Amino acid sequence: MRKIPFAPFTFLFLSPIVVADDTATFDPADLTQVYTQAAMFVTSDADVRVSGMLTGAWTDDIQFAGFIEGIIGDRNAVTGKDALGADYLGGRAQYFQVHAINNPVMPRVGFMTDIIHQKNTGFDDNLLFSAGAIGLINPAYTGGTMIFPNVNYTMGDVFGETVDGFMLNVFATIPFGDQGAFVQAWPEYLKVTGETVEMTSMAYNLMLNAPVNSARSQWLITKLAYSAADMVLPHGEHLEGDYELKAEIGMKWFF
Repeated sequence: MRKIPFAPFTFLFLSPIVVADDTATFDPADLTQVYTQAAMFVTSDADVRVSGMLTGAWTDDIQFAGFIEGIIGDRNAVTGKDALGADYLGGRAQYFQVHAINNPVMPRVGFMTDIIHQKNTGFDDNLLFSAGAIGLINPAYTGGTMIFPNVNYTMGDVFGETVDGFMLNVFATIPFGDQGAFVQAWPEYLKVTGETVEMTSMAYNLMLNAPVNSARSQWLITKLAYSAADMVLPHGEHLEGDYELKAEIGMKWFF
């Protein structure tokens, strides 16, 4: 089994999707904007994550995006023996829609639906459906920092058992320098339960984003995640995970 069985699954959740309208300069710091994009990352577990997004608009005030992601690696990797591989480990598809509502406190809100799949070794696959909302708090009230509260309801199958639960995030985006670079930080709490299966995780995430060209269409991204997960498996075994620090580095291209 790959380390704690749920860890790659939570990693799918821990990746915020950048979404935005057409502008002369790309600004992925705002999570309630949508851009057509592609990305590739390598994680400290030696997994490779690739993704793509297409965007459009229903009206001047309503934009949408379709997102797809896949993770490949060594399915038989164990602790201390991470290695590159070509096994399919998991995937995700999302529809995102953002509305400009012209509210002085929260000028934009977004709604998303996700389908998330994870391969497990020794257990049935995980397949979840998630629906949620994210909003931008007016930076005038937060000292110039962009704050995005996010809540999601989740249901589906984990290790062959029906579960449901929720996930909470609060994203903070802090710009630095004059080239568009920014830091993004967010805590995340996730809890799902079933008749026997139960899983609770807590993660603290830090992501550094820097453009590598003047048009800001290419970005170098480095992410650190300090997380732990406690769970009860289908046969009743209780696993209490220690906090682990994981990293990933990659590139995003905006079009």
